[in-house]
Amino acid sequence: MSFLNLSLLWGLVPLVGLPLVVHLLNKRFPRLFYFSNVKNIRETIAQRSWLFRWRHWILMALRTLFLLLVLIAFLKPVLEKFGLVSPGQDSRQVLLMLDHSLSMEYKGELVSCRQRAIQEAEKVIDSLSANDVVNVMLAGRAPSSCFVEFSPDHAEAKRFLSRTQPGLTKADFTQANAAAARLLSRINRRSEIYYFSDFQRKSWAHVDFSSLPPQTRLFFVDVATRAKDNRAILEVALDQSHFLAGDTVPLEITVGNFSDQPMKERITAVIDQRVSFEKEVSAPPWSTAQVILPVLPGAPGLHLCEVHLPPDDLDADNRFCLALPVLEKEEILIVSDDPKPSQDAVFYLKSALNPYVNQQGSLLPRHLTSAELSSGQLAAAKKIFLTRTGLLNDAAAALLAKFLFSGGGIVYFLDGDQDAANLERLEKAIGPGTMPIKLGTRRVADNGAASAQQITQGDFKSKYLRLFRGSRRQDLALLEFYDFYRASSTGAGNVLLTYADETPAMAVLGHGLGTLILMNCSVGEFSSNLARQRMFPAWIQDLVKQLTSEEPTPTASVVGETLQAEVWRSELKDHPFKSPSGRDVELKRELLGERCAISFVPEELGFYTLRNDRLRYAFGVNPPPEESDLRPVDKSLLPDLLKDGQQGRFVSGAEDYQNLIRGKPVFHYWIFAGLVLLTVELVLQWIINHSSLNPKSNPHNSEKKSA
Repeated sequence: MSFLNLSLLWGLVPLVGLPLVVHLLNKRFPRLFYFSNVKNIRETIAQRSWLFRWRHWILMALRTLFLLLVLIAFLKPVLEKFGLVSPGQDSRQVLLMLDHSLSMEYKGELVSCRQRAIQEAEKVIDSLSANDVVNVMLAGRAPSSCFVEFSPDHAEAKRFLSRTQPGLTKADFTQANAAAARLLSRINRRSEIYYFSDFQRKSWAHVDFSSLPPQTRLFFVDVATRAKDNRAILEVALDQSHFLAGDTVPLEITVGNFSDQPMKERITAVIDQRVSFEKEVSAPPWSTAQVILPVLPGAPGLHLCEVHLPPDDLDADNRFCLALPVLEKEEILIVSDDPKPSQDAVFYLKSALNPYVNQQGSLLPRHLTSAELSSGQLAAAKKIFLTRTGLLNDAAAALLAKFLFSGGGIVYFLDGDQDAANLERLEKAIGPGTMPIKLGTRRVADNGAASAQQITQGDFKSKYLRLFRGSRRQDLALLEFYDFYRASSTGAGNVLLTYADETPAMAVLGHGLGTLILMNCSVGEFSSNLARQRMFPAWIQDLVKQLTSEEPTPTASVVGETLQAEVWRSELKDHPFKSPSGRDVELKRELLGERCAISFVPEELGFYTLRNDRLRYAFGVNPPPEESDLRPVDKSLLPDLLKDGQQGRFVSGAEDYQNLIRGKPVFHYWIFAGLVLLTVELVLQWIINHSSLNPKSNPHNSEKKSA
């Protein structure tokens, strides 16, 4: 316990001796005795009990204690609360650190946690004296402070707090503590740091305080609301980098239900603010759920897609923005030497690639023979299917190898009589030891139904077999293959499917930027039942999509992360990038001839776009998904993060911050104790007077009468 008015001690101490002085002075006054009869004399003698004899000393002690308690009350005693300001210290050094993350925008009780934090921080500033210095730091993705150094300008600190915008990123308190340590190291005095936060578990679970000086006093102010329910769109994923005109785009939407109640909501996807698609999503309490929502982007070009949930107390994570690139129809080459291309294998491949009337689909198959292969034919193509192919010469094999190395994709159905020799020449052009399988003799079934071969094993983690994951794997059990090559695995590449006799049925290898898929089967009507299955067109079209080797432009990004793109210099000349609020974006540029590499850090949620005659580039910027889980950290475990010598304490937002600085006043307890002593004195006076007025109640008097 300490005293705030300790300077009054020596002036008030003599007052404690006042009862003793009064007692001594009373002993000097003469006593007046009245002569009486013998009965009065006996009663007077009876009143000489121990209480009556010691009454002056007892009353003096009570009055001395009373004055001592009053003296202590005048000295303003306080209880130390997490340490007091060091004696002789002229001013305080206070750092206010505000959590500037997205979770602080939660409005569980109409007022956001950020607004509560600002109010509590202003209370701390109001408790400062004119000589105290202060600084305000926002702990976001990167820390930012009001002043370069600590400043006595309290009004500017308040203005900085009032101008604080909503936080959109996650808070990095470890980095903020390191920045605070650099500020504190410039002034050698005891400092105070106040953390205003909702103490979200994912932000505070692994905070490092080791960089802070051990003598720094740490105070944690919880500004979170009692309600913590929240529902959010955590992710919207696409299974490919781009789509073709006419394609249906499946959006894989992950929704989080961070509440005690089950969720059943309707999720909506809006394309270019004109077409919407809806689907219902359900999730148990404190869990995530996935739903696939098919959408139709429309014509070729770049389209803006927004996915929405109904509003709640944290609106920022109820919206997810992404850009959907839609390309023109893609031409697919089918290389085959089949004399009847309108029948059998070529016909089935064409039908699977574009099953629509009048070639309305997004894939346009075109047939040519192996003799027609040339660099000009391959210049406009990115994917090739080979089936019933004749003998390839070395020039054709080298051309296909170069096509693969440059990023092309080839699906090779090994259903021709010359495919064993063709693979050897292709391996020679690609490089020795690169082929994943080695072909033997070709097996042709005389009675297909009696000697059909089926698939028994597969690597279903491969993206080329994603259509057969889970319960859909049973579709492979329906496939029967009659004609195929007896083959063995070489260890190069990957074998994805295997027949019952351990013959490889499907293998894949990479060469340069391209991919070669080897299918040890045929789509011919008399070679397998593959073309008769409903899943056949879907599998063929999915193989085309997965063969894309181009690096996809990110369809969605997280706020605060650096975004990069490569654009034409002419596109930036008169048409700057625009932020979601319509402001020009400051770009970092690097010239690459006629192209320009740009980068910037988004600070807003929504779409960053570049338009001229049409939409050229778009980036969807979204909040970090980890900020949607609002569950707090266990406060009892937070002090365990502190290092040796460091002390921290949670304080209530309603508590007087002045008490934390100077201590908690307890002078009223001493006044209450003094009042108790006065009450004891009054009771004692009444007992003494009652004994003197009623001698019969005195035991000494009774003894004398009996004697």
